[in-house]
Amino acid sequence: GAILAAAMVLMILRVNTRPSTVVAPAVETVARVEQTRGKARFSSGAPVHAGEWLETDASTRAAFRLADGTSLRLDSRSRARLLSSSVVELTAGAVYIDTGSDSTSLEVRTPFGTAHDIGTQFEVRLREQSLRVRVRRGVVELRRGEESMAARAGTELTIEGVEAVRRDISAHGTEWDWVVSLALAFAIEGRSLSAFLEHLCREQGWTLRYRDARLARDSSSMILHGSVEGLRPPEALSVALATSGLVHTLRESELLVSRAAMP
Repeated sequence: GAILAAAMVLMILRVNTRPSTVVAPAVETVARVEQTRGKARFSSGAPVHAGEWLETDASTRAAFRLADGTSLRLDSRSRARLLSSSVVELTAGAVYIDTGSDSTSLEVRTPFGTAHDIGTQFEVRLREQSLRVRVRRGVVELRRGEESMAARAGTELTIEGVEAVRRDISAHGTEWDWVVSLALAFAIEGRSLSAFLEHLCREQGWTLRYRDARLARDSSSMILHGSVEGLRPPEALSVALATSGLVHTLRESELLVSRAAMP
């Protein structure tokens, strides 16, 4: 009886001393790498997890796509992370945000304040002693403690110490070149001319105008074929319009599309 009892105690001890299996919580995927420029350490299509630091060196830029369709682009010499699908933390360099019609509201946190978008395209750039927010479309609200400032399209807001400086800017030009360099080529095959022009103007910061209302309506039924892969935006524009029997003029930031004159 004593031997049997001892054996049972030993078996219980063995069962109770088995190591428990700990299941690690799943890490949320908040975005995917869309494309890179330079020698990036991440590859296109790779998942980006919540809390994962994204860093670029002097020769690298990268674009990411969030699940809701928001485009997030990192300039060179930048460091940021997505704390969630709606919160970005920026500790160095610059991030560009382009929210689509289905995107949720997104905020960019920095040591100088938090930029909160209201359906827009904007850049947030950190410098050693200042923060700069440049708005292409829509409105961005910048919060510092209990203080709140709004920056609208065509506005730049710079925070340095307690001073806030506001000035007008253009939605296109060389300061946006790094953003444009990370834009995906538009696949024109089977797409309407109007869709292509709207995409191009959004990326370039241009305002789209048609010569008349009828042409504006007709452009949605003009279907494109082929590819503009590898072409610079002005070349892609010329190719797409030529196949549709149209011409264009570009003055400042306005793109005017017209029918080609009859010979």
